[in-house]
Amino acid sequence: MEDRSDDFGVTRLAAGWFVQCWWAHYASADELLQDVARVAPPEVLQQHIRDASSLVASPLTGEQLAALWTSAASGYHAPSVDGLDGRQWFARMVEVFAPAVPDAAAFDAEAARDLRPEVVAGVVAIVRTLSVSRDFGDVLLGERFLRGALVELAEGGFPELALRFYLRLAIVHLSPVSHSLYEDIKRVGAAFGYGPFIIERLERVIEIGAE
Repeated sequence: MEDRSDDFGVTRLAAGWFVQCWWAHYASADELLQDVARVAPPEVLQQHIRDASSLVASPLTGEQLAALWTSAASGYHAPSVDGLDGRQWFARMVEVFAPAVPDAAAFDAEAARDLRPEVVAGVVAIVRTLSVSRDFGDVLLGERFLRGALVELAEGGFPELALRFYLRLAIVHLSPVSHSLYEDIKRVGAAFGYGPFIIERLERVIEIGAE
């Protein structure tokens, strides 16, 4: 299993590469992906491939996938700028990254679906709490739309990805997290092998004294 001590995969790609003014260094998002393929270790690229392939295989619409990505990137990149919807954007990631990992086994997103009822239910209960206290103007479609996308992602067989996107979106959108919810997130996250740092990032949005 990949290193899950902190954020990883496409949520880390969004947060770590598509930062404010990334376009000052790259002519396009595609050029940025090409640079990631050049410099990132194979195991990191494999994480991106796994996530992107799962999102392409998910039941979400292209619009839902684009909204999740744009949120994860703090509004600094939207696939529509490149004339793509979310599914096309994640498919393009796979196209760019796969040749840089020639010895990696092909990832079967369908076979990787996680439909354990207790796991899916735990993630759904968490992602339904997402609220948007800070947004990016007219870039996104609102908290109800984002919550629906996360729920569908979890129920569609990708609860780990849904929880990881929630962790990123809760911080980006300043979604309050009560102490009891924080404990639930740690418990559910343990089922995915999450280390301490990926969960501790939520401490900045924990409601002090909330139950």
